[in-house]
Amino acid sequence: MQSEQLQQIMGYYIKESQKNLAVIEQYLLNLQGTVQDSAMVDDLFRAARCGIVGGANLLPISNLHISCIHKTALCLVDCCQVFQQQGAFEVDQKLEDLLMEVFYTLQGLIEKLREPSRLTDDEAEQIISQIEPLEKSLMAHLHGLLKRSHRTQLVNAIASEEADELASLADLESLIDSLALDNP
Repeated sequence: MQSEQLQQIMGYYIKESQKNLAVIEQYLLNLQGTVQDSAMVDDLFRAARCGIVGGANLLPISNLHISCIHKTALCLVDCCQVFQQQGAFEVDQKLEDLLMEVFYTLQGLIEKLREPSRLTDDEAEQIISQIEPLEKSLMAHLHGLLKRSHRTQLVNAIASEEADELASLADLESLIDSLALDNP
């Protein structure tokens, strides 16, 4: 391809990525609401997976730089897949902070594409080496939240059943008392 066409591809990707980043940011800033709405989770997934990861394959940049974009965006995609599988759960500040750290890294990568010479191979390797432990920490924290959420749901379900049984017992005692009063 000619240089002009390659620049057009890069320009189109950057423009579309900025739209996708706006979608991602919107959903991450309202993370508790997002995880409670499967349509929002699906939009977040599409913006990261199809918009950022998929389009990067067409870019006229080095494979290392493409890999850097992939690894960073796939960190968000992996979380979205967990959100899709698990449904609603209680989000905490640490999860929000970790996801925003990934988001800001991705946003910085896309911004550096405006001037491809701004992202060096050393920077790309450094970002990859930083994103891997961040992803491990993020996924470990996410799975810990899910375990606590499932335990809380189980405890609440058991407590609700016990409350129903207690109400039934109170109703029975009241009925017995009223019958005893009716039959002296």
